[in-house]
Amino acid sequence: MKKLSSLLLIFFVLFVTQTAFGWGDKNKSSLYISATNPMEDSNYETEIQSHSVFKINSRIYFLIYNPKGFKSNYIKYQIVKQDDKAHIGGYTRARNKTVRLKNKNYYCDYFVLSETGKYFLQVFDITDLNTELAVGAFRVVDE
Repeated sequence: MKKLSSLLLIFFVLFVTQTAFGWGDKNKSSLYISATNPMEDSNYETEIQSHSVFKINSRIYFLIYNPKGFKSNYIKYQIVKQDDKAHIGGYTRARNKTVRLKNKNYYCDYFVLSETGKYFLQVFDITDLNTELAVGAFRVVDE
């Protein structure tokens, strides 16, 4: 019993340190969705925080960061709306855009949505449109 509890404790400590320091996700892309422009944040002591609720007709900024660098000079991002009133799923594309990268490791932009609802932002490398680099979910609500 003592060996089992020691083994569980070791696995717990390894799991906590791996998730706390991000050892398992160093090469994974990160997506931040925010109401403020993350490129103009002058306070270096605060981390970039992702938000999930935005007001209608407001700017919604996003930043995709890939520590390994993107495979090509283009990425595609899609904004997909989930319609709760549809019978099965009910997904519609609100925006579909291919952009040229100026930096190999990150891309930052914003968009404005004029309809309330539940949305998903998906980012793809143009060389592999079947596997997303990152996905973020958010809502647009009335004021």
